[in-house]
Amino acid sequence: MKTPSARFLLTLSASALLSLSCATTPYPARAAGFQPQPSRSQFNQSCGAACAAPVNASTGEILAPAAAQTGQVLGRVAQAVEVLQGLITVSKFLDEAQKSTVEDILRGCVREANTKVDDELFGKDRSLPDSECGKEPTVRDKLAPTWRRHLGMLKHAAAFECIQRRLAEKFPDNFSIEPRLRKDEFTQEVLLTDRWAGSLRPDIVIHFTRNATRIQCIYDLKFPCGYEVGNPWSVDVVRQMRSYGELGGQCQPALVTPQFGVDRQ
Repeated sequence: MKTPSARFLLTLSASALLSLSCATTPYPARAAGFQPQPSRSQFNQSCGAACAAPVNASTGEILAPAAAQTGQVLGRVAQAVEVLQGLITVSKFLDEAQKSTVEDILRGCVREANTKVDDELFGKDRSLPDSECGKEPTVRDKLAPTWRRHLGMLKHAAAFECIQRRLAEKFPDNFSIEPRLRKDEFTQEVLLTDRWAGSLRPDIVIHFTRNATRIQCIYDLKFPCGYEVGNPWSVDVVRQMRSYGELGGQCQPALVTPQFGVDRQ
């Protein structure tokens, strides 16, 4: 039987570690012309429990994604203990074995998405001829003005759905899909934001438990058009990945492609 002091310590530990998720879309839409508003409900990104953090009323940015107001936490102590039932989840980064599992899932989902979209549009084991990549898509619902971008958007959506499902089964609190991040120019702290100016939107971020701004690794998905198998590290891609690196993290940002898997330069 626990003493009153022991129960009190368990309650405090549980309340400090529990984080409740807010409603988000399974993966974000890339809608053209979208104008974000400074409202938590309009964050078009899979930020998980980070959505429960305080928001700056003037900018709409989440200023402390892993933290909660003391009053909010203590007000849910009873619920936290009941839900946890004595099991306390330790907040941490993923270890090397877990990170390897994440990367295996990313490789698999990207390859599956690439094959699935091509098979559905062009027939099994077929793809678009390379010469068509810059032309207008001959489909009713065009997502972009060229086949290259149209296919890229379809394949990103398919890969995000796969990644969301598989990572949520294993590491639900340690990944975000397309979080919009920026580095504060004065404090140099990384903020989760809906402000487009000066922000970046990597495809996949793995991070500290329930904290999208304590970055562990960043991954960006790249899909070839047609039968292209060339080097995906164009000048623009190199510049993009360097900008992701400026957000910090414990490993170098990586590309994930169907042809090369997880690729760091």
